[in-house]
Amino acid sequence: MSSRVSGARVTSRTFAPSPALAGVVDCLWVAAWDLRGEPPHVVELLADPCVNISFEGGDAAERRVVGVSPRLWRRELRGQGRVRALKLRAGAVQALWPGQEASRLTGRVLPADDLLGGDLADVAARVLGPEEDREGLAALEAWAATRLVLRPDERSRRCADLAARIAADPGITSVARVAEIAGLGERALQRLFREHLGAPPKWVIRRVRLQEAALRLERGEEASLAALAARLGYADQAHLARDFKAATGRTPGAFRRTVWGGSPDAPAGGGPGNLAL
Repeated sequence: MSSRVSGARVTSRTFAPSPALAGVVDCLWVAAWDLRGEPPHVVELLADPCVNISFEGGDAAERRVVGVSPRLWRRELRGQGRVRALKLRAGAVQALWPGQEASRLTGRVLPADDLLGGDLADVAARVLGPEEDREGLAALEAWAATRLVLRPDERSRRCADLAARIAADPGITSVARVAEIAGLGERALQRLFREHLGAPPKWVIRRVRLQEAALRLERGEEASLAALAARLGYADQAHLARDFKAATGRTPGAFRRTVWGGSPDAPAGGGPGNLAL
C-alpha cells in the first residue's frame, strides 16, 4: 500500500548534463527515501521513452540499465535507499549500445555490469560514496564521458530530435505528421524509431499526451475530461479514457478520484517524476 506520508519521504531532483554530454544525455537525477519503520511506498509513473543507467545504494544496492518501459512503471520502495542516475535522450540508445537495435532493451531491466561489460563496483563507489549529490553526479558524468559515444551519428541524432519535437509540440498527434516533419516515409520512420529509440512513433505520441493528461489531473487543472481530451488532440473523451486506462489500469476519472477524493492512504499518483527508480 502507498501512503501520502511515506510518499513525502521520497525525494528526487534532476540536474542538467554538462555541455559535453548534452547531445546524448537528457538529465542526471537523484532520488532518496527513508521509510524505516513505515509502510512501503509504491511509485507508479508513465515513464519517458528513455533509457536510464542507475546506481543504487542502501538496502537494495544495484547497478542497472533500464530500457524504455512500454507499460506503467511500478516499484515498491522499502527501508532506506538512494539512487544516482543518468537518463539518455529519447532516441540516443546507441550512444550506450553502439550498433545494437534499441528495441532489444525495451521493457527490460538489465544488470549494468552484464550489458556494459566488466565490474562497475569501483564506479558505483565513486558515484554513491560522496554525501553531496553533485559530487557523486560529477563522478557519474566522468565515467559516462569515457563510456558513452558522445557524437551520435546522423540517424541517432535525427531520432532524438524528432522525439524532442513530439514532446515539445502538442499539435503533433499523428505518425503521418512526424513523417512529414522528418521527410521520411512512415515505414522508414518506424524503422528509425525501432533502431534508435526502442518504441514506435505512435506510442511516443500517445505517451507524451498521457503524461500531460496525468499531470493536469494530478494538479487539478482540468474540471472537464472532455475539455482535457480536446486539449490533447483526442477525437473525444472516450478515446482519451481508453488510452489512459490501457496505460495505467485506471480511467482518467478514477485516477482523479484517487488523487483528490481517495483515502489518506491512496496512491498520490506519479511518484518522483519520470525517473526509473
